[in-house]
Amino acid sequence: MSEYHEPTSEAATDVTVKVRPPIRSASFQSLKRMLQGLFVLLALRRLLIFRFSHAMLGRRAFANASESIAKVPGTRGVYLRQAFYRHTLAMCGQDIYFGWNSVFSMAEAEVGDCVYIGRYCSIGFGQIGEGAMLADGVQVLSGGHEHGEGHDDVRMRDRPQTYRRVRIGQYAWIGAGAVIMADVGEGAVIGAGAVVTRAVPPRAIAVGVPARVVRTMASSHT
Repeated sequence: MSEYHEPTSEAATDVTVKVRPPIRSASFQSLKRMLQGLFVLLALRRLLIFRFSHAMLGRRAFANASESIAKVPGTRGVYLRQAFYRHTLAMCGQDIYFGWNSVFSMAEAEVGDCVYIGRYCSIGFGQIGEGAMLADGVQVLSGGHEHGEGHDDVRMRDRPQTYRRVRIGQYAWIGAGAVIMADVGEGAVIGAGAVVTRAVPPRAIAVGVPARVVRTMASSHT
Protein backbone atom coordinates (compact mmCIF):
# COMPACT_ATOMS: atom_id res chain seq x y z
CA MET A 1 0.00 0.00 0.00
CA SER A 2 1.40 3.39 -1.00
CA GLU A 3 1.56 6.40 1.28
CA TYR A 4 1.68 9.84 -0.34
CA HIS A 5 3.25 12.65 1.67
CA GLU A 6 2.73 16.36 0.98
CA PRO A 7 5.88 18.51 0.90
CA THR A 8 7.18 19.24 4.37
CA SER A 9 9.45 22.09 3.27
CA GLU A 10 9.06 25.18 1.14
CA ALA A 11 10.44 23.43 -1.91
CA ALA A 12 7.51 22.51 -4.13
CA THR A 13 9.38 19.53 -5.53
CA ASP A 14 10.02 17.95 -2.14
CA VAL A 15 7.45 15.17 -2.52
CA THR A 16 7.98 11.54 -1.58
CA VAL A 17 6.01 8.35 -2.11
CA LYS A 18 6.68 5.52 0.31
CA VAL A 19 5.63 1.95 -0.42
CA ARG A 20 5.69 -0.44 2.49
CA PRO A 21 6.52 -4.11 1.81
CA PRO A 22 3.28 -6.14 1.76
CA ILE A 23 2.53 -8.50 4.62
CA ARG A 24 1.56 -11.89 3.20
CA SER A 25 -0.78 -14.15 5.17
CA ALA A 26 -0.54 -17.93 5.28
CA SER A 27 -3.64 -18.12 3.07
CA PHE A 28 -1.99 -15.93 0.47
CA GLN A 29 1.12 -18.13 0.46
CA SER A 30 -1.03 -21.25 -0.01
CA LEU A 31 -2.83 -19.62 -2.94
CA LYS A 32 0.49 -18.61 -4.47
CA ARG A 33 1.75 -22.20 -4.32
CA MET A 34 -1.43 -23.39 -6.05
CA LEU A 35 -0.97 -20.80 -8.82
CA GLN A 36 2.66 -21.77 -9.24
CA GLY A 37 1.61 -25.39 -9.71
CA LEU A 38 -1.00 -24.37 -12.27
CA PHE A 39 1.50 -22.34 -14.25
CA VAL A 40 3.83 -25.33 -14.52
CA LEU A 41 1.08 -26.95 -16.58
CA LEU A 42 0.56 -23.75 -18.58
CA ALA A 43 4.30 -23.58 -19.29
CA LEU A 44 4.43 -27.19 -20.46
CA ARG A 45 3.94 -26.29 -24.13
CA ARG A 46 6.85 -23.86 -24.03
CA LEU A 47 9.01 -26.42 -22.27
CA LEU A 48 8.25 -29.06 -24.89
CA ILE A 49 9.01 -26.64 -27.73
CA PHE A 50 12.27 -25.70 -26.00
CA ARG A 51 13.35 -29.35 -25.64
CA PHE A 52 12.56 -30.01 -29.29
CA SER A 53 14.38 -26.90 -30.54
CA HIS A 54 17.36 -27.62 -28.28
CA ALA A 55 17.90 -30.89 -30.08
CA MET A 56 18.25 -28.98 -33.36
CA LEU A 57 19.72 -25.61 -32.35
CA GLY A 58 21.78 -26.51 -29.30
CA ARG A 59 22.68 -23.64 -26.95
CA ARG A 60 20.93 -21.04 -29.10
CA ALA A 61 17.55 -22.58 -28.26
CA PHE A 62 17.68 -21.40 -24.65
CA ALA A 63 18.33 -17.77 -25.54
CA ASN A 64 15.51 -17.88 -28.11
CA ALA A 65 13.08 -19.31 -25.55
CA SER A 66 14.13 -16.75 -22.94
CA GLU A 67 13.51 -13.87 -25.34
CA SER A 68 10.08 -15.25 -26.21
CA ILE A 69 8.82 -15.77 -22.67
CA ALA A 70 10.28 -12.42 -21.54
CA LYS A 71 7.63 -10.63 -23.61
CA VAL A 72 4.64 -12.06 -21.70
CA PRO A 73 3.29 -9.13 -19.63
CA GLY A 74 1.89 -8.77 -16.15
CA THR A 75 1.52 -11.30 -13.36
CA ARG A 76 0.88 -14.05 -15.91
CA GLY A 77 4.33 -13.46 -17.34
CA VAL A 78 6.02 -13.55 -13.93
CA TYR A 79 4.42 -16.91 -13.07
CA LEU A 80 5.16 -18.36 -16.51
CA ARG A 81 8.81 -17.38 -16.22
CA GLN A 82 9.01 -18.88 -12.74
CA ALA A 83 7.71 -22.19 -14.07
CA PHE A 84 9.87 -22.16 -17.20
CA TYR A 85 13.14 -21.30 -15.50
CA ARG A 86 12.58 -23.80 -12.68
CA HIS A 87 12.97 -26.46 -15.38
CA THR A 88 15.65 -24.90 -17.58
CA LEU A 89 18.18 -22.95 -15.48
CA ALA A 90 20.98 -24.75 -13.65
CA MET A 91 19.33 -23.64 -10.40
CA CYS A 92 16.18 -21.60 -9.83
CA GLY A 93 14.66 -21.00 -6.40
CA GLN A 94 11.14 -20.07 -5.33
CA ASP A 95 9.27 -16.77 -5.37
CA ILE A 96 11.56 -15.07 -7.87
CA TYR A 97 10.27 -11.97 -9.62
CA PHE A 98 11.34 -12.14 -13.27
CA GLY A 99 10.64 -8.71 -14.76
CA TRP A 100 9.16 -8.03 -18.18
CA ASN A 101 11.64 -8.17 -21.08
CA SER A 102 14.46 -9.51 -18.90
CA VAL A 103 16.38 -12.32 -20.55
CA PHE A 104 18.94 -15.02 -19.77
CA SER A 105 21.53 -15.97 -22.38
CA MET A 106 22.95 -19.04 -20.63
CA ALA A 107 21.12 -21.97 -19.05
CA GLU A 108 24.07 -22.35 -16.65
CA ALA A 109 22.87 -19.31 -14.67
CA GLU A 110 21.67 -19.80 -11.08
CA VAL A 111 19.08 -17.75 -9.18
CA GLY A 112 18.33 -18.13 -5.46
CA ASP A 113 15.06 -17.80 -3.55
CA CYS A 114 13.20 -14.48 -3.38
CA VAL A 115 15.41 -12.72 -5.93
CA TYR A 116 13.98 -9.63 -7.63
CA ILE A 117 14.95 -9.03 -11.27
CA GLY A 118 13.55 -5.82 -12.73
CA ARG A 119 12.60 -5.05 -16.32
CA TYR A 120 15.02 -5.08 -19.26
CA CYS A 121 17.77 -6.96 -17.44
CA SER A 122 20.23 -9.20 -19.30
CA ILE A 123 21.90 -12.05 -17.44
CA GLY A 124 24.64 -14.31 -18.73
CA PHE A 125 26.70 -16.77 -16.67
CA GLY A 126 25.50 -15.33 -13.39
CA GLN A 127 24.92 -16.73 -9.94
CA ILE A 128 22.45 -14.52 -8.05
CA GLY A 129 22.16 -15.18 -4.34
CA GLU A 130 19.03 -15.39 -2.24
CA GLY A 131 17.18 -12.11 -1.70
CA ALA A 132 19.33 -10.10 -4.11
CA MET A 133 17.62 -7.30 -6.03
CA LEU A 134 18.40 -6.11 -9.54
CA ALA A 135 16.79 -2.85 -10.66
CA ASP A 136 15.71 -2.19 -14.24
CA GLY A 137 18.28 -2.45 -17.01
CA VAL A 138 20.99 -4.31 -15.09
CA GLN A 139 23.42 -6.38 -17.15
CA VAL A 140 25.23 -9.32 -15.58
CA LEU A 141 27.94 -10.33 -18.02
CA SER A 142 29.75 -13.65 -18.22
CA GLY A 143 33.00 -12.22 -16.89
CA GLY A 144 35.05 -9.43 -18.41
CA HIS A 145 36.82 -11.26 -21.26
CA GLU A 146 34.13 -13.27 -23.02
CA HIS A 147 35.79 -13.19 -26.44
CA GLY A 148 39.20 -14.19 -25.13
CA GLU A 149 42.53 -13.28 -26.63
CA GLY A 150 43.84 -13.86 -30.09
CA HIS A 151 46.19 -12.55 -32.73
CA ASP A 152 45.48 -9.10 -34.08
CA ASP A 153 44.73 -10.55 -37.51
CA VAL A 154 41.95 -12.78 -36.13
CA ARG A 155 38.52 -11.21 -36.23
CA MET A 156 36.78 -10.84 -32.85
CA ARG A 157 33.88 -13.03 -33.92
CA ASP A 158 36.31 -15.85 -34.79
CA ARG A 159 38.10 -15.86 -31.45
CA PRO A 160 37.19 -18.53 -28.85
CA GLN A 161 34.71 -17.37 -26.22
CA THR A 162 35.44 -17.87 -22.53
CA TYR A 163 32.69 -17.50 -19.95
CA ARG A 164 33.36 -16.96 -16.25
CA ARG A 165 30.70 -17.18 -13.57
CA VAL A 166 29.86 -13.81 -12.00
CA ARG A 167 28.46 -14.07 -8.49
CA ILE A 168 26.07 -11.62 -6.84
CA GLY A 169 25.87 -12.28 -3.10
CA GLN A 170 22.80 -12.71 -0.97
CA TYR A 171 20.73 -9.57 -0.36
CA ALA A 172 22.91 -7.43 -2.61
CA TRP A 173 21.23 -4.45 -4.30
CA ILE A 174 22.18 -3.57 -7.88
CA GLY A 175 21.06 -0.12 -9.07
CA ALA A 176 19.36 0.63 -12.39
CA GLY A 177 21.52 0.33 -15.49
CA ALA A 178 24.54 -1.13 -13.71
CA VAL A 179 26.90 -3.45 -15.59
CA ILE A 180 28.29 -6.32 -13.50
CA MET A 181 31.50 -7.91 -14.82
CA ALA A 182 32.95 -9.12 -11.48
CA ASP A 183 31.67 -10.60 -8.22
CA VAL A 184 29.52 -8.56 -5.85
CA GLY A 185 29.65 -9.51 -2.18
CA GLU A 186 26.79 -10.31 0.17
CA GLY A 187 24.73 -7.28 1.16
CA ALA A 188 26.69 -4.95 -1.12
CA VAL A 189 25.07 -1.98 -2.89
CA ILE A 190 25.98 -1.00 -6.45
CA GLY A 191 24.97 2.48 -7.57
CA ALA A 192 22.84 3.15 -10.63
CA GLY A 193 24.87 3.15 -13.85
CA ALA A 194 27.99 1.75 -12.21
CA VAL A 195 30.31 -0.60 -14.10
CA VAL A 196 31.77 -3.27 -11.82
CA THR A 197 35.09 -4.46 -13.25
CA ARG A 198 36.64 -5.65 -9.97
CA ALA A 199 35.19 -7.70 -7.13
CA VAL A 200 33.16 -5.68 -4.61
CA PRO A 201 33.50 -6.83 -0.95
CA PRO A 202 30.50 -7.76 1.20
CA ARG A 203 28.44 -4.82 2.59
CA ALA A 204 30.36 -2.33 0.45
CA ILE A 205 28.76 0.55 -1.44
CA ALA A 206 30.31 1.01 -4.89
CA VAL A 207 29.54 3.70 -7.46
CA GLY A 208 30.96 5.11 -10.68
CA VAL A 209 32.66 3.98 -13.88
CA PRO A 210 34.59 1.91 -13.13
CA ALA A 211 32.91 1.24 -9.79
CA ARG A 212 34.82 2.30 -6.66
CA VAL A 213 33.99 1.45 -3.07
CA VAL A 214 33.00 4.63 -1.24
CA ARG A 215 31.82 3.16 2.04
CA THR A 216 31.38 -0.10 3.91
CA MET A 217 28.22 -0.69 5.91
CA ALA A 218 28.45 -1.84 9.50
CA SER A 219 25.98 -4.71 9.10
CA SER A 220 24.50 -6.70 6.23
CA HIS A 221 21.06 -5.95 4.77
CA THR A 222 19.46 -9.20 5.79
